[in-house]
Amino acid sequence: MKRIFLLLFLIVLFLNNTFAQSSQVKKAADAVFSLTTFKADGSILATANGVFVTADGMAVSPWLPFVGASKAVVTDSKGGKHDVDAVIGANAIYDVAKFRVKDKVPASILAAQSKAGAGNRAWIVPDKRSNTPKNVYVKAVETFMDKYAYYIIDAEVDEIMNGCPVTDDSGRLLGIVNISGSAPSVTDIAYPFDFSVNAMSMTDITLRQTDIRIALPSEEKDALLALMLSSDMKDAHKYEATFNEFIAKFPKLNDGYYAGAVHYVSGGNYSDADRLMKLAEEKTEAKDEAHYNMARIILAALSGTDDPASLPQGWTLDKALEETDVAYSISPQPIYKQLKAQIFYASGKYEESYNEYMALTNTDFDNADLYYQAMQAKAQMGAADEVLMELIEKAIEKCDTPYTSIAAPYFLARALQYDKMQNYRKAMLDFYRYEILMNGNVGHEFYFYRGESEMRGKLYQQALNDLAHAVALDPKNTMYWAELASANLKVKKFNEAIISSQECLRLDDKVSEAYLILGVSLAETGKKTEGLENMRKAQELGNEQAASFIEKYK
Repeated sequence: MKRIFLLLFLIVLFLNNTFAQSSQVKKAADAVFSLTTFKADGSILATANGVFVTADGMAVSPWLPFVGASKAVVTDSKGGKHDVDAVIGANAIYDVAKFRVKDKVPASILAAQSKAGAGNRAWIVPDKRSNTPKNVYVKAVETFMDKYAYYIIDAEVDEIMNGCPVTDDSGRLLGIVNISGSAPSVTDIAYPFDFSVNAMSMTDITLRQTDIRIALPSEEKDALLALMLSSDMKDAHKYEATFNEFIAKFPKLNDGYYAGAVHYVSGGNYSDADRLMKLAEEKTEAKDEAHYNMARIILAALSGTDDPASLPQGWTLDKALEETDVAYSISPQPIYKQLKAQIFYASGKYEESYNEYMALTNTDFDNADLYYQAMQAKAQMGAADEVLMELIEKAIEKCDTPYTSIAAPYFLARALQYDKMQNYRKAMLDFYRYEILMNGNVGHEFYFYRGESEMRGKLYQQALNDLAHAVALDPKNTMYWAELASANLKVKKFNEAIISSQECLRLDDKVSEAYLILGVSLAETGKKTEGLENMRKAQELGNEQAASFIEKYK
């Protein structure tokens, strides 16, 4: 009799299990996929499983396979392959990610209507091509962030099940399998489902662990900031996908078209830049801005190429001027006039450029940069130093105080003008102001020019320090080594001059000035024969000063 009851019990249990998984649970397998991520060299990085949570390709999977990935592909239950388009959110602690693929998907699973409790039955649902659903039980439930459930399941799982969806008896999604912890667990699907992108997602430390691009936010202002922050993407194709997504979401805004055109121009793809800007003039609401941007793109392209014939037909400075005039006729913005002045300058029409800048100083648009640009135009016209100084002084007067890095270029311009006027002490003050305002973030060129100015002003020790700094920042620059050698020679530091000139010649054995400095320095340290050999080498290379030094040291 006991054997009969036991047999009946096993039959009932079998029938119950079969019924529970026969339709809804088995159907959930249609939404399961396998995930494969790849390194930059195309080799496989990791594999896992995941599940589609919306019909338009939104998906959830473990996060760890994405770390260090350059590309990801999912294979759906029917064998179809889908490239991962963008990640939307991730959490490394709970090892869960939300992302979307580029295409429509076979099926998706709805989230469970209520949380599971301890002792409740659940189902691990693998890809239906690999196995059948596995019956498990919820061992314990923890709550995190006050509203999400973290389930500990009573089951043996292996790596093959990582990321597989876990459903209730009705086939509704509870979460996905996580094998990274000390015990098999399931993170509430509501948690990754709530992931969303905002403007600062582009700087999120977790999301930046993958090279797969981050999706754009849905809100316009957030998307604008995200578009700007994404411009430093190393992968051109991913950045193209980002600005194309922006254009698709906000076709009436100019920003996406302009960002794309700038990208294409920087890469020499002028035809696509032209296509985008023409599309902007057709699709966007702010037509004045579209024409203004077209003028900017043409100017940038002409300024950046040595072959204007390679640009699209009609991309000329006259066309850029025409575009600014159209923009101004639609909406008379001062910034359009400023661009017109810049185009005049690029055309060599310096007087027209100067007049446009100065006209703007008599409007509410008056600012420091107008005087600075006007000074550049005046300089090209051969204006007196006093006129140029007056303009740069005006630019500095227009800067807010206390001064910030915004004012730094004007102090540098005044330093260079003081140097030109041989007022080296005042030049030094402005050079140092510039360095302070830039928080020391200045390049080797700055130290080289300041060092040269200091030499002219007989501030020898400061000059030697700055020239040495320039060499340290750009140690392969032969001009810097030669100038440092020359400076050391002038202050009779012959051994230092020998070392600097030899380093210059090690980099390039055709620098005649380095041979001359080396020769004189050797002669001054008692090595006349070797010194004269180097002076003659300088003469052979065409150095006009060498002959007089050879005569002196013979």
